Formats: sequence, C-alpha cells, structure tokens
Amino acid sequence: MTTPEIDPKICPLCGKPNHCAYQAGRPHTDCWCMTTSVPKELLQQIPADKRRKACVCQACVNEFNQHIS
Repeated sequence: MTTPEIDPKICPLCGKPNHCAYQAGRPHTDCWCMTTSVPKELLQQIPADKRRKACVCQACVNEFNQHIS
C-alpha cells in the first residue's frame, strides 16, 4: 500500500490551493501568512500525516476565525 504524495501547494484542510509564496518560488516573507496569525486550534485540525508538509490556506484561516469570534 502506497501513501499518497502530499502536494505542498494544496491546503491540507480544504484541498484547494494555499497560495504559499515560498512554494511558488518567492521569498517566504512575501507570503500572506507572514501578516496573519494562524490559530493553533486550526493547525491541530490538520491530519497528522499532513502536518508540516503543506500550509493551510487563507480562506480556512478566515473561516475558522469567523466561527470563533
């Protein structure tokens, strides 16, 4: 049984593009996440096999923040 490869450009929560600047070949300082706080509670929702392998997208962060406000 093979494990599916994880695409670092895809959000591990929703499966849509995460728009990671670093993965697109730009400096990490250009990424949207440098000016946004990503809640630990959201990061804990990432399946264990995908943690630290792909970034969460801004839409998932925004949706999570709307539900906790």
